[in-house]
Amino acid sequence: MKDFTPRLVCFSCKFGWGYLNGNGNTKSIKNLIPVACSGKVDATHIIDAFRKGADGVLILGCADKQCHFQTGNYQARKRVILLQKILREFGIEPGRLRIAFDLDPEGTKIPVLVEEMKKEIEAMGPLFAAV
Repeated sequence: MKDFTPRLVCFSCKFGWGYLNGNGNTKSIKNLIPVACSGKVDATHIIDAFRKGADGVLILGCADKQCHFQTGNYQARKRVILLQKILREFGIEPGRLRIAFDLDPEGTKIPVLVEEMKKEIEAMGPLFAAV
């Protein structure tokens, strides 16, 4: 699709991925939502993002054993795996939902991850074709 620009929603843990307000590395990223912990991103938040037009959802969580809330990243990982299975059952590519674990307080990796996911979603096409 020539004119397709993927809409991506990115939930980002502000402890492991930095306090992103005003960060020059992330200013150009639309729909970047800082959260207290990736484990606080509920399934309803993810589904709601898709319902409101997102073509993909990226969750950025702390590296293993680095979660400020101890097990939030593990809870987020389980939630994403379950939701990917549910998406597949509805005929939606599970790759439209991704989670990444790392520590990046400066936010330099975020634009790279967002662009990589946008390219993958671009190859998949829009989640919902225009009627």
